[in-house]
Amino acid sequence: MSTLPLRPGSGLPLDPATDLSPDPRQRDFLLLTIFVLAQQGFVDRAGILAESLHLLGDASAETLLARAVLRFFAEDFAAALAVLEDLDRLAPIERFGNYRLDERQRMRRYAKGWRRTRTAVTAPAFVPLVFAPGEA
Repeated sequence: MSTLPLRPGSGLPLDPATDLSPDPRQRDFLLLTIFVLAQQGFVDRAGILAESLHLLGDASAETLLARAVLRFFAEDFAAALAVLEDLDRLAPIERFGNYRLDERQRMRRYAKGWRRTRTAVTAPAFVPLVFAPGEA
């Protein structure tokens, strides 16, 4: 299980007056790199890029979605849900009417639903402490 920074910017001496935000082309490239790294299983590297992009001042819905998905992959469900709530405040999903969900909306719904079922109360399980020869 990987660990992502709990607090963005912890330990980084950045001057808030400096404009370090990437241009749209650089931002798109970084987001593409983040999603490719996550798909390849490099969640830690992708998390570093996503948090860096967030620290540089990019508060777009795509960056928030990347952060939520990476926290989900890292099994930090409370933080993933918090980022998803920020994402809902920034770009709310239409709740009523006839419409088709796009890929981002499906991912957000899946992540929220999976997190809720995953963190529900679990039933106790029997784990034998002694095994017969050949069973373990």
